[in-house]
Amino acid sequence: MVLPLGIRLLSVGVILLGSSACGSSQDLPVQDTAEEFYAAVARHDGRAACRLLAPETLSQVEESAQATCAEAVLQELRPEVRDPEQVKVFGTMAQVGYDGETVFLTRFRDGWKVMAAGCSPEAAERYDCQVEGG
Repeated sequence: MVLPLGIRLLSVGVILLGSSACGSSQDLPVQDTAEEFYAAVARHDGRAACRLLAPETLSQVEESAQATCAEAVLQELRPEVRDPEQVKVFGTMAQVGYDGETVFLTRFRDGWKVMAAGCSPEAAERYDCQVEGG
């Protein structure tokens, strides 16, 4: 059964909140991917940012914006994010928290990819995301 992204992110958030706050060997690759993604957005390199998106997210961005991913991702996200405040990894899912914004990642064979970005917490551990897969 495929769950809507909001429910999946809710589940990921609950799982990640319950995981240990201690660093793991996966923290650095997760953080590097998130930072690389936001650095690409900051330098207005939509193509580089889109290469870091999960395939489903890339498709959804293009479909909902009726534009190329490179154009759409730059319109949807604010480029100025600060250093990450927290990195949480649980198996193949992760989240990186910034000041007022969260990015969710998932691990693929070729590394970590951004599943949702520009996410703001809402009530009951739900997130509203500017960029997300469907």
